[in-house]
Amino acid sequence: MRRRGMALLAAALLLAGCGSSATEADDGSGDKASDKPEPAPSVSIDPADLKPGNRPATPEALAAITLQHVRIVPEAFDGGDLYFEQDEVGTVLVWGADHTLEVKAGPVDDDLLSTWCHDGMSGCAEVKGDTGTATVAWDLATDDGTPGQLMVSHKAGGEERRAAYVGEKITEDPRKLDLEVSVDDLVALVTDPRLGTKTTTEMTKAQVDGFPSEGANGAGEVPLTAGAIAAGLLETKAYADIDSFEKADVADYGKGAFGVVGTRPDGSTVTAIHAPNLPAEARKCAKTLTCSKGDTDGYDGWTEGSAETVRCHEAQGDSHAFCAVVRQQAPAPFPGDDLDPVLSALEAGLEALWPTVPAETARRGESLL
Repeated sequence: MRRRGMALLAAALLLAGCGSSATEADDGSGDKASDKPEPAPSVSIDPADLKPGNRPATPEALAAITLQHVRIVPEAFDGGDLYFEQDEVGTVLVWGADHTLEVKAGPVDDDLLSTWCHDGMSGCAEVKGDTGTATVAWDLATDDGTPGQLMVSHKAGGEERRAAYVGEKITEDPRKLDLEVSVDDLVALVTDPRLGTKTTTEMTKAQVDGFPSEGANGAGEVPLTAGAIAAGLLETKAYADIDSFEKADVADYGKGAFGVVGTRPDGSTVTAIHAPNLPAEARKCAKTLTCSKGDTDGYDGWTEGSAETVRCHEAQGDSHAFCAVVRQQAPAPFPGDDLDPVLSALEAGLEALWPTVPAETARRGESLL
């Protein structure tokens, strides 16, 4: 999953009871000419504190450790019970115009970044920091506006600790770029011994100002509703312009299905349906569409002026199996027959269809239907 948007949050890091100094909130005395948040001041880390712990890590603990290494001002924190795998712990810091930094720790598997380096990444290198060596990989920005990404991974104690940064254009080896989130900072972060599924007692007591007490990383995830689907679509950049919603006709989507149809200013519609019992025939590409296979059970299909994405997920942990369907119908053929932005939008819309959502998203959805 990706972003579950939150309200603008305060940016200061308050480390209650920690050995290192806290990042202080802006006192409002700076230059008023720009609304852009100022980078957070660096936090001094006592080398004596850089030791592994034996307490279960929390998303807030990982956020606190991250903000000791990276000089950013987060405006929101994403994540949630279904964002990461059951045996992982992580959080996503969000700020600016679609800047995100995902930080997580979990078991080593075939998805280890060092494996990715041999499978399509634009570049890869081993970078040594004061507390260990990390694998750094990157994808370059593309002509269609994709900014590229920077990923850093470190394996220790049978776990992988990873950070993934998206938002700034990666035009060459990121070690040569003056990035807001630097390679050196990320190497220091993922090799910090406290960053893992276990951490120190001090970090479990850390309090990050603005970190949600419910939804996203906090408690309070609630079952998905039709209104929450609508709110989730509006949280995506692709469908933020939807100006009205109604409940979708779900007669063909199996028992327990529900969803919405959103109408955009240009007359196009977006249909999003959560279907826990989607019939087998609905999981296959219709003969009227040109299709490609999805990354899970399902497909991406399109024809002139219409496109749809279906993804089905198996039961995992406490979550039940379900399928997600997003369809975009335009009053005319897609501009220039360029399907990339259309399919990317459908992919983003899938994020609104997971079985649970932050409580705040559900509350916002109550007024949309």
